[in-house]
Amino acid sequence: MNDDHLLLLFSFILYWVTFTLLLIKIKDEKQGLVINLSIHVIYSSYFLYGLFYRAQGNGTALAWWFYLLVLLWTHWLINLGQLVYLLIKSRSKN
Repeated sequence: MNDDHLLLLFSFILYWVTFTLLLIKIKDEKQGLVINLSIHVIYSSYFLYGLFYRAQGNGTALAWWFYLLVLLWTHWLINLGQLVYLLIKSRSKN
């Protein structure tokens, strides 16, 4: 496994850990989490398909890989922000 695949794997693991913590923290708003998960599955499957099956050389694989990481990290930052907000909100209530 090369470094590119390891970075992609680590990014997916980091996203899923954050999403799981968000799922544990939010018990009432399941609809928002389903939408969040649907968006993640759609863009991940599109870019992974492009990375493995539509990359024809000349740097196109790098472009698919880069855009997948950018979207994955952006989505992770949004989820992390939601998680931090919910943690601060729950601590201020107590």
